Amino acid sequence: MQKLTLSAFLLFLLSSLYSQENILLFKKGHKSIEKFWKGTFIAFQLENKTWEKGELMKITNDSFYIRPRVVRYSFMRTDTFYYLVKGFALSDIYAMPKKGYLIDFVNGRFQISRTGGHVHFYWIKSGYIFRVAGAGFALLGLINGSLINIPIGAAVFAAGVLMKKIYKPTIRLKGKYRIVSLNLSA
Repeated sequence: MQKLTLSAFLLFLLSSLYSQENILLFKKGHKSIEKFWKGTFIAFQLENKTWEKGELMKITNDSFYIRPRVVRYSFMRTDTFYYLVKGFALSDIYAMPKKGYLIDFVNGRFQISRTGGHVHFYWIKSGYIFRVAGAGFALLGLINGSLINIPIGAAVFAAGVLMKKIYKPTIRLKGKYRIVSLNLSA
């Protein structure tokens, strides 16, 4: 009798498990970089350079639906706001953030958070420090009347501008990078 009860209980547990139906795969060539399924969060950039981020609500063969969530932190509490569910086609995705970049709701829109995430040496990689230092060095040379400091400051500033042009925090979906929907229920 105990074996029958245990078997029935296990059968009931196994039948009540929810199987995953569809997942989104972010791939480079044939290798999966990241996987997204219902209930996980995804952030991506559209062709008009606006960012979207939200919880995946539904995945179909050629589209997906997200529910954007905004968390606002204040001194004494944290507020969470949910927006209406939005639908996107897989072809709407223009770019994905590189690993370690945090997309947050800042100044009324989603954008790359310059303070959060695991972006090491952001201020150096993007050339910001070089642009500020070069402009400051050139200005100091101009104030002091030293003409030798101006070309050095201009060169450091130009290096910062070049670094900003080269620095890309996103992976553009073209060529070897793509997003595909995988149906597991078939």
